Amino acid sequence: MRPYLKSIFIFLFLLSSTLAWSQGALLRRANNEYNRGEYYEALQLFQRIVASGYELDIESRIKVAHCHYDRNNIMEAWSIFSELEDHLTGHYLFLYASSTHKIGFYEGAINLYRRARPENPRIQGQIDELIRACEWALANPIFDQDVNVLPSLIPTFGQSFGLQYYGDGVVYSSASPEDEGQRGRRDRTGRSMLDLYYSDLTNGSVSSERRLFSQNLVFPEHVGATSFSPDQKRMYYTRVVRVRGGSVFKIFSVEHDGRDWVNERELPFNSNDFDTGYPAVSPDGKFLYFASNRPGGYGGMDIYMVEIRGRGNYGPPRNLGPEVNTFGNEVFPFISQDNVLYFSSDGHIGFGGLDVFKASNVNGNWRNIENMMQPMNSSFDDFAFVINPENPSHGFFSTNRRGDGDNDEFYSVRLREQEERIESEPIDAIPVIGLPDSEPEPEPVIEEPIIEEPVIEEPTIDLSMFPSSFGTIVNSSFDEDALENASVRLLDSFTGSVVARGSTGSNGRFLITIPDSYRREGQEFEIEVSKSEYHTRKLVANILELTEIERNGITLTRIFREAALNEISGLIIPYVGSEITQEGYRILDQVAGYLENNPHVVIRLNAHTDARGDRMNNLTTSQNVSETAKSYLVSKGISGNNIIARGYGERYLLNNCSRGKLCSDSEHLENRRVEVVIWRFLQ
Repeated sequence: MRPYLKSIFIFLFLLSSTLAWSQGALLRRANNEYNRGEYYEALQLFQRIVASGYELDIESRIKVAHCHYDRNNIMEAWSIFSELEDHLTGHYLFLYASSTHKIGFYEGAINLYRRARPENPRIQGQIDELIRACEWALANPIFDQDVNVLPSLIPTFGQSFGLQYYGDGVVYSSASPEDEGQRGRRDRTGRSMLDLYYSDLTNGSVSSERRLFSQNLVFPEHVGATSFSPDQKRMYYTRVVRVRGGSVFKIFSVEHDGRDWVNERELPFNSNDFDTGYPAVSPDGKFLYFASNRPGGYGGMDIYMVEIRGRGNYGPPRNLGPEVNTFGNEVFPFISQDNVLYFSSDGHIGFGGLDVFKASNVNGNWRNIENMMQPMNSSFDDFAFVINPENPSHGFFSTNRRGDGDNDEFYSVRLREQEERIESEPIDAIPVIGLPDSEPEPEPVIEEPIIEEPVIEEPTIDLSMFPSSFGTIVNSSFDEDALENASVRLLDSFTGSVVARGSTGSNGRFLITIPDSYRREGQEFEIEVSKSEYHTRKLVANILELTEIERNGITLTRIFREAALNEISGLIIPYVGSEITQEGYRILDQVAGYLENNPHVVIRLNAHTDARGDRMNNLTTSQNVSETAKSYLVSKGISGNNIIARGYGERYLLNNCSRGKLCSDSEHLENRRVEVVIWRFLQ
């Protein structure tokens, strides 16, 4: 028996040594791929090690979280980072803060950004902007009632984005079912290759059937982000092109010969050294907008434009300037039929990730950047917004708000007529660009001594063609109530001097006189409207555009104050498992009665769990319980705009029963609660 046992021991020892050596080799390969920036390959190797029964060390688990973050699998990245929070420093702490931001935990993200700030000195300015974005998101939780957003029925597989209207349907980028399989075409990040597909459009609804847009436009790499000339005989699109050292985005054009798309041409302002993509043709067909990270920009991807001169010729690329472009990324430009620029940005103040913004064309410059707000925007990436040229109340955008990193989906949008829009006619042959910081400002005006000269009779100007006064209504963006005692200033936008001032009456209206010396062609004004506890609103308009503002009115957004304790603030709603108890529903009835009598109050329902079980399940459970409580209040007749439902999982414990601590069931139960917090006061 002894020799037999000895042989078994030797065999087991050799087997364990071989397995250990094998896992060590896999780990070295994983680290090598990670250090090369090949995060998908590294992730596959790390997951093979875990699948074989071996536990990764803390450093490797942090790298796994980074791989998920890089692939936009934000929920999984956040889950791992949160488990390793005490071990995160430097860039990894910043990635954890960014993940927390992107899943909408704005309070937690602010705290993490502040912790990460001193450890990332090179990006402290960017971190400050991200903190401001979180604070702004907390102050703007109300959904825009003029926007209705629903997941579309467009048949997609994996990532799908970049929809454009074409003919009687829509064209978009998506993976094929074959490429979604294990043996399908995939890029270096493991994502399925994207081709162009077409679906019919009937009465605003997209067909559940789709077909390949053109056999001539199937390439070895991704293709997408299209735009069509006004006559739809020329198409521009983005294609991934392999170059030495990697790959870049490039824009190509093709022509329709009556049967198919032919004569592919690469645009002359592409380069092997930087990305150029996301083309958008202006409605008049004279300009092409695009995004690029070429040298000389303001940050990552900036939006540029070129003049389309015909016969394959284009003007020089012009940056739209700092009004539009930021330290972050500005991508997916789109120009609507009424000459409004829509684009997505992660640099402008927003809810997190890419948000959709719009800008007004004022005398050839893009001004008045506005966030399109919720529900179009979320804490995840929301991008590639387009409007139906035949029906401006309908459009589509793309989003990855599921947060799993593998799916960009289409959402349909129905818009009421947009208010507060300043429209100006397109200016022929003048590029629509912003004014870069580098251009000199006008010299200050120095008054000269008055010298008597012979009077030269000026030609008579008909002042009747210019308004002698300006007035409209100012109201709240939330409930449209008229705002009394709002201060209004009319300034000369060229000199900054105050032309006239006034204030609103009890009906929210004001009327100010425009001096005759400012009633002239080309006069441009800045309208500044302010009121205590509201964000100041600034608009720029030509004198002939004032009547448009008078028709639409001006809305102000409330600056909400910190909550004060009262009869319902601090109430605790108990729940067991994922179900609210009977006592909890009695407390919710009390809350409903209070909100019915105080419709100006906004509350938060902050749900928390204990620190047992899976962290991700705890987060999901807390959010579900919070949403259940909100739904109950809505069923009692309370407006959903007065309730913010948030689940925080095990992040905020009332006692010391954190993971690894020995606690009784009753101690754990203390942490399972829904807190009622008075959050804001509305007009």
